[in-house]
Amino acid sequence: MTSTKWYSIAKRVVWEAYQLVRANQGAAGVDDETIAMFEQNLSRNLYKLWNRMSSGSYFPPPVRQVEIPKAKGGTRKLGIPTVADRVAQSVVKLMIEPTLDPIFHDDSYGYRPGKSAKQAIAVTRTRCWKYDWVVEFDIKAAFDRIDHVLLLKAVRHHIKDGWILMYIERWLTAPFETAEGVNSPRTRGSPQGGVVSPILMNLFMHYAFDSWMQRTWPQSPFARYADDAVVHCRSLAQAQAVMQAIEERLATCGLTMHPEKSKIVYCKDSKRTGPYPNVQFTFLGFTFRPRRALSKHRRLFTSFLPAVSNDALKRMRQTVRSWRIHRRTPATLDELAQQCNPTIQGWWNYYAAFYRTAMHSLFNYIDLRLRRWARRKYKRLQQHTRRSAEWLRKVKSARPWLFVHWRVVGGSGG
Repeated sequence: MTSTKWYSIAKRVVWEAYQLVRANQGAAGVDDETIAMFEQNLSRNLYKLWNRMSSGSYFPPPVRQVEIPKAKGGTRKLGIPTVADRVAQSVVKLMIEPTLDPIFHDDSYGYRPGKSAKQAIAVTRTRCWKYDWVVEFDIKAAFDRIDHVLLLKAVRHHIKDGWILMYIERWLTAPFETAEGVNSPRTRGSPQGGVVSPILMNLFMHYAFDSWMQRTWPQSPFARYADDAVVHCRSLAQAQAVMQAIEERLATCGLTMHPEKSKIVYCKDSKRTGPYPNVQFTFLGFTFRPRRALSKHRRLFTSFLPAVSNDALKRMRQTVRSWRIHRRTPATLDELAQQCNPTIQGWWNYYAAFYRTAMHSLFNYIDLRLRRWARRKYKRLQQHTRRSAEWLRKVKSARPWLFVHWRVVGGSGG
């Protein structure tokens, strides 16, 4: 008779992990169990999970594969674990993050406590003023291509708990289950959508890129957010050398630089006026390019600045269109504002951090949809575009706090 080896996992950590999963919500996995269903027998489900993890007998079920469309065509494969498996992964994330996060590079901004995309944009903006050239690169299907042998080598270097290593290995090799119910084994990658995948990606990229860059190109600062990064260079020759070196380094680690999404960019402005075909790049939803700016002496000049990208604006307009505001004539204006404001506020919080006037075209579009709603709701405005515009001006004047974008649209850009 073999004795079961028990691992020391505090029940409190399992409870904390469940709270994180509950806060993040998310879709059901292959067992079709939602968070609400999991909570119907919460104590028993959490105890069963703790018991299996503690005894080493927990085996993750297959990951539900979902294909979501990309903004520029094609699809991205997401892996959706079951609710119980997300709790199990959160347990391990809670255990390893205090050890791993402090070793990561300061300029790694993705999926880290106290780090954000807005910080990456802010530091990139400042560096674009100091450095003339940028190498922008993206890794093709990075989450899908992570080499398990190299990743586990890095994990073992920092994590000594055998049970954590065992479960990470099980998660890496848990099969995908397609919509047709077919299981496909995995020998590479960490499913995008898994709870531990982002921290494992950061660990892999720490050795594949961050620490390598610090060692070999210390004079070229960078900002990386998961598989998306920009590197700053003093000259075109340096940028060309850095780009080639990065491509070779990624290939050594089993990754591929995305040919269409990687390029060298000249940070053109009032002082940097040389000819170069690429004078803009997009990073984390912001397009950096030459833009008009006002100096502290109130003089117009050209600066190299980030603002919300056209692709991000297009996605936001699609969301507004999906609200079908013009069809919701039974609703009051207050009800529309209540439903739309949380989303508009989220957009404003992120994209208005830099060059906020670029958001005005979106706000004008929302107002056009509101005018269309008014023409359908009020007979006196039907067929009268000018009257509906006048109606909206009066409502704005009387109730400027009703919609988020009405409150903020007076803010200046820059």
